[in-house]
Amino acid sequence: MSEVLDNAVKYIEKSKTGLLITIGEDGAPYARVMGAFSNDGVNLYFETGRKSNKVKHIKKNPIVTFYFQDENQSYDTFKCVSVTGEASEVLQSDADFRDAVEKISVRYPVLKENVDKGEIGDSVIYRVKTKFVKAADYTEDPKEVKEFV
Repeated sequence: MSEVLDNAVKYIEKSKTGLLITIGEDGAPYARVMGAFSNDGVNLYFETGRKSNKVKHIKKNPIVTFYFQDENQSYDTFKCVSVTGEASEVLQSDADFRDAVEKISVRYPVLKENVDKGEIGDSVIYRVKTKFVKAADYTEDPKEVKEFV
């Protein structure tokens, strides 16, 4: 893995939230704050309600972007990471499902509690298979770098 991708993974792992960006049925981008996510290298997992607009958007267009930035950073030390890839549902029978639950539960413990009780209910987990990562670091030159995975 390149230094850019290594640094991006570390940045994602330190992030408390991320913005999930989908394209709606009307062709407009929609962004929402997500806390129920995790990463496996540069690939991501996230949990959401099965009846949410996110799910409708992903069914129509599975390409999504996750954007990460620290809200308290100053402009001269600004860093951010965006991950773009294809989202696909992780089925409960899938071997990756339990691993995704464990990883997401580090940030969002209620997910594991609900799964352990058999109360996954209306939730679905998606895997984002990353196509490219874009990182900005205003302490470095060049300021932005795009890496294809």
